[in-house]
Amino acid sequence: MNNEDYIRKCYELAVSAGKKGHEAFGAVLVHNGEILEEAENTADFERKIFGHAEFNLVHKCANKYSDDVLAESVLYTSCAPCERCLGAIASLGVHRVVCGVSYKEFCRLLPFDHKELDREGLLKQLGIDMTITESVLEDEGMHVFEWWGGEYHPLEELIAEMDEVKRNSTKND
Repeated sequence: MNNEDYIRKCYELAVSAGKKGHEAFGAVLVHNGEILEEAENTADFERKIFGHAEFNLVHKCANKYSDDVLAESVLYTSCAPCERCLGAIASLGVHRVVCGVSYKEFCRLLPFDHKELDREGLLKQLGIDMTITESVLEDEGMHVFEWWGGEYHPLEELIAEMDEVKRNSTKND
């Protein structure tokens, strides 16, 4: 398997999470070409449960695999991880993260604009060596979000809705 195959597996997990009523995110940990663990998003904002796919994956792997195995592994995720998840991944000792949808592209679905942030540089300042590769099958990955929260909504509608939210927020500022 290659990066695209693992990212497609993340997309399958993300759609599964979305169809269950969660946010559409998925992640897998791969070592020497074998998927060791996989996880879906299980976040529940009403109950204030974090449950991001990457965070769930880290919990599955913690104290289960040796530091050597984790350092040699690659964490694949359907979308660039939030900072909280990135910290959890770093704490696991994984040095390579491959993302389907980039931070910049994902922000098209959020009520705020993308802000460039050198995550690798910040981690390096903390003594953490991590490489983050983004935008693997990104167009395909954006369509995963059509299943966000259990209902299907065309991507174009979701982007148009957020564009309207952004326009209204700038009018109110």
